[in-house]
Amino acid sequence: MATKIYNLSAEVSPFSEATDLATISNKVSAHFQEKKQDLRIFTPRYGFVGERRFVIREVIRLKEIEVEFKGEMTLGAAKSAFVPSTKVQVYFMEYQPYFGGKNKVLYKVAGGKYNQRNAEKYFYFSKIAIENLTYLYWQPEFILCNDWSTALVPVLMKTVYAEEEFFSEMKTVLNLVNLEEFGKVGKKQYEMAGLEPEDYAGYEDNLLGLAIKYADQIISISIDGKDNSKAIKKNKKIQKALKDAGKEVEYFTISGENEEEWPDLYQKLETYFGVEN
Repeated sequence: MATKIYNLSAEVSPFSEATDLATISNKVSAHFQEKKQDLRIFTPRYGFVGERRFVIREVIRLKEIEVEFKGEMTLGAAKSAFVPSTKVQVYFMEYQPYFGGKNKVLYKVAGGKYNQRNAEKYFYFSKIAIENLTYLYWQPEFILCNDWSTALVPVLMKTVYAEEEFFSEMKTVLNLVNLEEFGKVGKKQYEMAGLEPEDYAGYEDNLLGLAIKYADQIISISIDGKDNSKAIKKNKKIQKALKDAGKEVEYFTISGENEEEWPDLYQKLETYFGVEN
């Protein structure tokens, strides 16, 4: 039986590329699809991602996805395509107010500073990613949440959506690729997404720590050869969150420069996600 994995990623090569996450999202997803697993990607459709170039098509039932954000109902949408040269299905989330721009740097604005609306933008993305599942009538076993940009999903699943039976069997897996937090997060941003003060108490300025608290599993995929374990062990906020939650990180590391290393990574990830060979 195929393992169902919902891969939430702010960047996927060749559509959008800012960090190693883009390559990881592409190659790992393609491998799981080749292994006949049911892996689907959900990513923003930034303004520079062309519909014609990537053959992005409208999906009737995803034309209007209702999302409660900042205390009111909004309408987002999603369209469908495939990662080029693969059969990996990609759902592109569309919401012009947040993701309609042409900035290929993704997280930064002029002068190299992080966009202070990043938290608001990607918190919205996180909420619509969850809502999208109900419109697809699809219940994955794992929701793979990559980095800061989708770290709110494990939190939402255990708070805002905790009582909804549709999501009850899904496990969230937090993947720490880049440890930077790409913008200011605090009470205002958390409450935009519908969280109550007790949901984020003690983590007002520590989104990754909050995600660690709520995530079912935590991994770290590194392809730069530096081994993320060193950076994670030096990060006091992350270490405190891991200790408080009684959780550990499982590491998957390769250099990224040697194609011969990828099969070993794939095999370890297959075992981790319970893929039957």
